[in-house]
Amino acid sequence: MRYLIALVIALGMVGCVSVEAPNSDSNRDWKNYGYAWASKGYIEQDERDLFKLTSGNSKELIHAYRQGYAEGKQQYCQQDPFVLGYNGKIYYGICNDLDPRYLDEYWRGKKRRNRR
Repeated sequence: MRYLIALVIALGMVGCVSVEAPNSDSNRDWKNYGYAWASKGYIEQDERDLFKLTSGNSKELIHAYRQGYAEGKQQYCQQDPFVLGYNGKIYYGICNDLDPRYLDEYWRGKKRRNRR
């Protein structure tokens, strides 16, 4: 029974963290998608993968995604990497180009968490 409850909780959590690609050709929707993707700390999707998700005016939508991603990345990378690691969050490395110490601070937080 405990395993069933744990499975249901885990599946519910997976649904909470996914970011769905828009079904529209709206630049605003694609910009919001890029922002949401980066806000979760995910690595930027490459053009080939984005092209598969878009239809019609792909270049404009990919550009909108990238604008949103850049804004979301700026927001995401403002958080304290030590706290991110200490709280046990997963970090995919998207801030390393903005601050070379980000990864070190993240791991310092992870190590401190393990010593509690």
